[in-house]
Amino acid sequence: MSGDAGEAVAALGDAFADDPLMSYLFRENPDGIRAGATDFFSILLRARIALGMPAHVLQEAGSILGVTMGYDTSRPTWPAVLATEWRQFEVRVPGFAARLAAYEKICEAYQPIEEHYYLGVIGIHPSFQRTGAGKAMLDAFCALSRADTQSHGVYLDTSNPSSLQFYYNNGFELRGQGSLDTASLWCVYKRT
Repeated sequence: MSGDAGEAVAALGDAFADDPLMSYLFRENPDGIRAGATDFFSILLRARIALGMPAHVLQEAGSILGVTMGYDTSRPTWPAVLATEWRQFEVRVPGFAARLAAYEKICEAYQPIEEHYYLGVIGIHPSFQRTGAGKAMLDAFCALSRADTQSHGVYLDTSNPSSLQFYYNNGFELRGQGSLDTASLWCVYKRT
């Protein structure tokens, strides 16, 4: 999978091109919102791969069209080189660290106490949305949680109202919501 990381990150950049959370986090990035988002996804994906955490791609005809990544019930420490790269990224993007902290405060307020998987990112290239690909990737991530005897469910958040409806349609329930300036953030959970 690591050889496909660049293509996976590009697919995520396309999937999140108009995402309210990415606009919120990277609105002051000197290189633009998309560049900030793709750098962000690149670091996150490489960390998940290095830690052996769930990170999957959906391929069709040799092209990556979807990506999921998150954590299992453990939350291991990042490798030093990636932790350093993350700190440099936080410094390089004006206001990012403070906006990320506000986002994380909302997410942490509503996360389940019981052991669970966290689906940090699920993105489907726009050309492949509404084809069942998102559901297939979501189901596959939930199946990982279900197969893990320590996990009781899957937790995630979204700032996209249509994604929220998608999660409701797939058995997730609202745990709470918050506001990030003009973006809303919904935190949802599905017992597996």
